[in-house]
Amino acid sequence: MNNRLLHTHAEDENGDLIHVDDAVKGVRYICADPECRKEIIFRSSGKTGKGSRRPHFSHKKGTSPNCSPERALHEVFKKKLIDLLEKYKAENRPFIFKWFCNACSCSNSGNLLAKTTSIKAEYYLGECRPDIALIGEEENVLAAIEIVFTHEPEPKVLRYYQDKRITLIQINLTSDEDLNRIEEKAKGPDIVDLCLSPRCQNNGRYIINRKVLFHQKPCNRCGSNILHFNIEKDSVFGKQTSRDFTEGEINLVKSKFTNIVLATDRDTKERYPAMNCLNCQRIRSRYRRKFRF
Repeated sequence: MNNRLLHTHAEDENGDLIHVDDAVKGVRYICADPECRKEIIFRSSGKTGKGSRRPHFSHKKGTSPNCSPERALHEVFKKKLIDLLEKYKAENRPFIFKWFCNACSCSNSGNLLAKTTSIKAEYYLGECRPDIALIGEEENVLAAIEIVFTHEPEPKVLRYYQDKRITLIQINLTSDEDLNRIEEKAKGPDIVDLCLSPRCQNNGRYIINRKVLFHQKPCNRCGSNILHFNIEKDSVFGKQTSRDFTEGEINLVKSKFTNIVLATDRDTKERYPAMNCLNCQRIRSRYRRKFRF
């Protein structure tokens, strides 16, 4: 796979990233590999078909023996992802992403930028420098985005994130084609070291505040107002509601309210507390008395 990896981006003399589709022959470009930064040439044969190479940037032979297309891919992806996240933040739009917990396979979702006030590249943390750090209003690091092509984060880095309760988000790259789907990759990362399910063994690793909510809503049968219950979960990725009650939370509802029964969510199969409608009970009771033999 590495042999087919090409330089598809370079910087112009203003420091702006240029894709090969927008490159012009004869213009001076700089290699995107941060450890190279030498001049790079736009090459396009104009040919298609078997044996032809797609347009790309390359060095003159022998001018940059230590240049790494892998490092360039990593750097370009990082810069473009930061630009994307900054755009969402400036427009005050939620960046909704989804992931599966590696520990319990539970499906999760959240707003990546819910509590982010700033986005930093290579933010110095003493023990490590995450590729992208999401910073909260108290200047604390909420989440670290690591972009991986070949080298996984070192064990000591993972331990540091866990000890400091910094949520790890890992995005794995496989080819330069990933640069064409940055938003897709970011909205479906390969690893997120956080699970919102109360039944996950890793749930207690990070701060997730849970609160029982109730509100009035019409009964589906008769329209009378009854109480409906949900759980509000508040994490680094914002607030969201669900019906994944724990036994303790179900017992809390039962202790505070009357006419509580257990119902099952059709989609998640989770058991949750529901209130019996007293009006429906009275109607059924009158009906039974009327037609009693």
